[in-house]
Amino acid sequence: MNNTNNYCVILAGGYGTRLWPLSRQQKPKQFHDFLGKGETLLQSTYKRYSHFILKENIIVVSNTQYGDLIRTQLPDLPEKNLLLEPMKRNTVPSVTWAAVEIANRNPDACMVVTPADQTIITEEDFSADVTVALDYVANHDRLLTLGVMPTHPETAYGYIQMSDEQQKDIFKVQSFTEKPELEFAKVFVESREFLWNTGLFAWKATAFIKQVQEHTNYIVQLLEDAERKKQNGESDTEAVQDTFAKSPSISLEQGILEKADNVDVMLCHFRWTDIGTWEDLYHALPKEGEGKNVVMADKAMLYNCENCLVRLPSGRIAVMQDLQDFMVVEEGQVLVICKKDDQAAIRKFVNEVQVNMGDEYV
Repeated sequence: MNNTNNYCVILAGGYGTRLWPLSRQQKPKQFHDFLGKGETLLQSTYKRYSHFILKENIIVVSNTQYGDLIRTQLPDLPEKNLLLEPMKRNTVPSVTWAAVEIANRNPDACMVVTPADQTIITEEDFSADVTVALDYVANHDRLLTLGVMPTHPETAYGYIQMSDEQQKDIFKVQSFTEKPELEFAKVFVESREFLWNTGLFAWKATAFIKQVQEHTNYIVQLLEDAERKKQNGESDTEAVQDTFAKSPSISLEQGILEKADNVDVMLCHFRWTDIGTWEDLYHALPKEGEGKNVVMADKAMLYNCENCLVRLPSGRIAVMQDLQDFMVVEEGQVLVICKKDDQAAIRKFVNEVQVNMGDEYV
């Protein structure tokens, strides 16, 4: 039987611009079936946690503009479990809102926080690790980050340095490093003192709120003000709008975890991929032939092409020759051809297309 004190918070409000042109502001990556599974990344995430957390204890935090998409893709999600932000304010306000909501429902609640855009290869290992994490925070007044051992020096991921071992596979956190330069990433991997930051976290709702009160107390105060406004007859929409308008935009790592003195990291054993870039997607999908290309198109002819990713709408034909490490992606009147690992180029394309061509293309 699933533990009634365990909750899951799915963060599903990002734009996913590094996966443009498929991921757009009107329909970001979490609402797409990137992996060809017949379900979106959000649906996969919801299903993954529903195997060991009660569905009524799964909460989704997103943006107001995605409310209808989420209701369509997750018809079993109770309306009270859908928290819709009026504007983007990064993860501290989002997770604090969810933690306050959960603590009000269950003062003994433990919560796992997850992005909506991850791929877990070994599901049984994943559920076992997350269950251990939730059991740990239920018995310790600690904030727990979940990490995995790096397999290569990746500059697009964050790293967590391990310190003293608390119990098997759980260590105090020495430091956080966000997206290091390649030379530092190589040192981190070789030292075996650093784990990749999966963006997964676990803690008691009340323990997290206590740290928010200590380090960014104004956010908790804003949420308490919003609750008072609702009790005084102001609508939920107006109260939340006012709260987020006043909240800073700050990440969990910068706002809480780098400041708190009770943060641990768990060495997890599941295989994990963050689907944040086209390069990530390439590594997550099966390859075809000696060229090791990923072809997501009905009709494609590749000649002397290696390590490329091709994604086209149904009915389109791609003929490519002498390309290496390229992405060729078409979606909604936009065709992008560039090196698949060039995140700076994608960001530049998005900005310049928005300025010169209009919002409808981004």
